[in-house]
Amino acid sequence: MKLIFSYLLVIIVACLWFSCKQEQDYKTLRSEVVARHDKVMNDADLANGQKAILDSIYQSVKSSGNKPDVLVDSVTLIEVISGIEEANQQMESWMNHFDPDISGKSEREALDYFKVELKKINNLDRQFKAAIVRSDRYLDSLHIEKRKALH
Repeated sequence: MKLIFSYLLVIIVACLWFSCKQEQDYKTLRSEVVARHDKVMNDADLANGQKAILDSIYQSVKSSGNKPDVLVDSVTLIEVISGIEEANQQMESWMNHFDPDISGKSEREALDYFKVELKKINNLDRQFKAAIVRSDRYLDSLHIEKRKALH
């Protein structure tokens, strides 16, 4: 009986312990935002490497003076390039507006600010991942092997 009571007590204490959410401090959240930014920048580098290949393909088709190669869907090519450019523009805008200095803000204001910024950088992460996937698929459809060195 004591064993069952002890077991139940441990479960109740554990439930109470985990149910009491500890408030994140802004420093931890700020570090998470910066770390996510660094990861997204790596994805941006990969996307921009793929964009260079896509730009080269586009220039080749454009300068040939002929109709686009049957394999090259120029509309999709432009859309893929535009997706990478849009992600780059969004990232540049975010970086220009992000301010890790919280001088003059309360703890709550700082925490709220970094929560919003984490959402923004997570959205950028998804945007770059989508651009990379789309670029990969497009380059795969052309059987472009040079991009393998990018990964």
